[in-house]
Amino acid sequence: MACFPIRRYRLFEDPFDRFFGDQLDFFDPWYDFDTLPSDLSARPNTFRWINEPQRLTNPTTNDENNLQPTTRATNSEKFRIQLNVAEFNPETIQTRIDGQQVIVEAKQEDRPNNDDYCIQQIRKTYDLPEYSDINHLTSYITPNNLLVIEVPVHNPENDYRLSQSTKENQNLSQFGQYRDPLFDYVAFLTGSDFQSRIIDKGDNQKQIEISIEMKCYQPEEIKVSVKNNELIVQGEHKYEDNKRLERSYFFKSTTLPPGTQIDQLKSQLTNDGYLKIEAPFIEQQSIEN
Repeated sequence: MACFPIRRYRLFEDPFDRFFGDQLDFFDPWYDFDTLPSDLSARPNTFRWINEPQRLTNPTTNDENNLQPTTRATNSEKFRIQLNVAEFNPETIQTRIDGQQVIVEAKQEDRPNNDDYCIQQIRKTYDLPEYSDINHLTSYITPNNLLVIEVPVHNPENDYRLSQSTKENQNLSQFGQYRDPLFDYVAFLTGSDFQSRIIDKGDNQKQIEISIEMKCYQPEEIKVSVKNNELIVQGEHKYEDNKRLERSYFFKSTTLPPGTQIDQLKSQLTNDGYLKIEAPFIEQQSIEN
């Protein structure tokens, strides 16, 4: 059994860190810019939207052109592409969907005089997974010249489990009498690949336990991170011989329920290949207005 350190990220340490390295995994263009405090919501000059999501506007107006708020879905899955575009002017980069494919196109021309010129052009095509929501393509360029493309993916198996749990009026008393009306507890229990539950430890103590199968990954290939109440599990498996290099990736996230003691999270990989994450859970004592 192998234990893992949990990497912790804080939302307000540096507002621009989320565009670089591991922090990029925590940046959600559907959410961050419109919900951060005004002093942190300024964008760096080198950040640029290619396909921008709908912006939050006043939903009380009757203007048909008024866009409705776009919110982040609990335990949502998404298909992501990351591409280095340092050699291209961001103004020339285009991303679009054609059928079940994402197409990236860019063209860079350098004409120092009438006789000499240099032209660089790129066109890349990526197949989308089944059940991709092609109507919500989002793409942007980070300050370190990384093109990020994201498309939501609706998992019908998870949707079915969620609908069944809702129909069966699943007992949520394990979370306590008072629950946050803004948190989807049913989705947390059934709406993702994580197996989640609350364990009664006795003496008025409870513990949240989350597990997910990671049989194809070695301990050194797994990384567990948490930012505020968002838990992310990543894996990268490499195979290399004289003829080829293969890589497989794993990326799953879930939002932890209110009452989870984030600073006491622990994780371990069991001998049968399951990653288990646990933390004390404290019930809310009242409903806050």
